[in-house]
Amino acid sequence: MVAAILYAVGILQLFASTSSGPHYKHAILFGVLAVACFIAFNFARPKTV
Repeated sequence: MVAAILYAVGILQLFASTSSGPHYKHAILFGVLAVACFIAFNFARPKTV
């Protein structure tokens, strides 16, 4: 989630070939991937009863 926020703000675009401003599609993609990782972690962690 932090990567998505930093990418939306424009901080993580230091290595981009063009500086055309923030790419919100990439920020949304990072956010979706973060949520998918949280869901996968929830299924993978040991369940306590």
